[in-house]
Amino acid sequence: MLNRAIVLLAALLLAACSDGNNHPAVVGPAPAPLEESVTLSAGPIQGQASTRADTWEWLGLPYAAAPVGELRWKAPRDVAPWTETLSVQALPPECPQFDFFGAYVGEEDCLYLNVWRPRSQQRELPVMVWIHGGGNNSGATNWPVFNGARLAAAANIVVVTVQYRLGPLGWLYYGPLQDGDSNDNSGNFGTLDLIAALRWVQDNIADFGGDPYAVTVAGESAGGADILSLMVSQQASGLFQKAIVQSAGGRVTTTADAASAAVRLVDELRALEGVTEQPMTDPELAAYLRGKSAREIISNNPGTPAIFGDGHVIPAAGFDLFASGDFPAKVPLLIGTNRDEFKLYTNPAGYNVMPDASEELRAAAGRYVSDLWRVTAADSIATRLRALDDYPDIYVYRFNWGSPNADGNSPLPGNFGATGGAHHGAEMPFMFGNWDTFLLDAYKDLLFTEDNAASREAMSGVMVDYWGSFIRQGNPNGGSQPPWTPWSNAAAGFKAIVLDVNYDDNQPLIGEDYSAWTVESVLAEVQANVVEPLLSELMPYLDAWLED
Repeated sequence: MLNRAIVLLAALLLAACSDGNNHPAVVGPAPAPLEESVTLSAGPIQGQASTRADTWEWLGLPYAAAPVGELRWKAPRDVAPWTETLSVQALPPECPQFDFFGAYVGEEDCLYLNVWRPRSQQRELPVMVWIHGGGNNSGATNWPVFNGARLAAAANIVVVTVQYRLGPLGWLYYGPLQDGDSNDNSGNFGTLDLIAALRWVQDNIADFGGDPYAVTVAGESAGGADILSLMVSQQASGLFQKAIVQSAGGRVTTTADAASAAVRLVDELRALEGVTEQPMTDPELAAYLRGKSAREIISNNPGTPAIFGDGHVIPAAGFDLFASGDFPAKVPLLIGTNRDEFKLYTNPAGYNVMPDASEELRAAAGRYVSDLWRVTAADSIATRLRALDDYPDIYVYRFNWGSPNADGNSPLPGNFGATGGAHHGAEMPFMFGNWDTFLLDAYKDLLFTEDNAASREAMSGVMVDYWGSFIRQGNPNGGSQPPWTPWSNAAAGFKAIVLDVNYDDNQPLIGEDYSAWTVESVLAEVQANVVEPLLSELMPYLDAWLED
């Protein structure tokens, strides 16, 4: 009887030390009330109330030391602690880059993040860490579309947005810079920045009322590819529990290709000075490159890639591991693409990568490259992961808002439905709850009108509901939206939901998609629908997408 009593007492003690959510026991005095002032392990900070929603915000929080001087092309180092209260009430400067309009902007001291949370005393809130896109060459957290106040308030979560080094300052695999440290030598400095930010979240987010054991990484375009790379990285293992990947674009490059690109960068710089033929030792080459300004390096970048399979931070096999299952982060996944991804690039008002193309070629590329984007960024990933016995549920979406319906009608004004539609990045204002904010302010009044305001608000409500539910529980269901069934590899199984709004009454229109597209099925559609000479003009664009 005594032994049974001891066992029972031990069980009761263990139960008392658990909160029911597999969290470690917290023993000690009650935490201080949540407010704008927070004391982190590095020092005290002062945030503010948001003007956009009923949240607090802390903007421009350093999560790593400034990567300048000797720390350029080094793995991120810890930020130095401070004693005076640090005001964190302004968004940080972007990392060095050329923006959408071709202007050089940014500062190398750019490793900052931002935090939003509801103005309440609720603790252990789920956390979303957002990784912006931009080809890993551009982008920042200071875009209005990434303001996390509304999403934090509506979904009752903590929102964190992160900056990371870009272009050849963020990813450079160059022998003369390598000195024996495995992280420094990896060249994946931007990836290591993201890992450092996630570790910061683990160490500090509880001070903001967030749950470090309920972290969702979310990102778009290159940010989505960065998340896929974090899923295969052992260094990121355990730092997040769920993932959202939107319109992913990017791949894992070999170190041989990355090294060749780095040599071309240095050759470009030396050619400008007429010293290409002058012999230089490795230490001299390293000193030469470190002596260049960020602007010189970025301005003369011949196209250095991002994300290398260095074998230390990122496995050499890269995303091929999704087929074998030999990767650490098998986490619930929400993934998808937009119907007209590539039209951001074919539209003259967008990136206009086809300035001399006919309207027919623009339209064909806009459609079929977008179709391939769906394959490479959603369907093929879902198919491979779903084939693994130990992978949890995968939820796939197609975002169609703005794309013309069967009658040719679109909520976008003029002919933008046909030429832009549900273009790359179009979903982000809606999932952040910022339905009144376009990607770029210069285009907001042109595309977001009074006529489509109700449509935008309805679409945003749907996405915030689904995304918020997934962030909270790893499942987008449970809110007020129609059921969202996980992806099935069965031939007639459910694949994806379609996110749209009825053109007639602006009410949400949630469709069901039972088709999984492949490269072969898209190319078959091309062969069946595109005739010569347009077919021969189109194929290089399709081949280029598949090569990238």
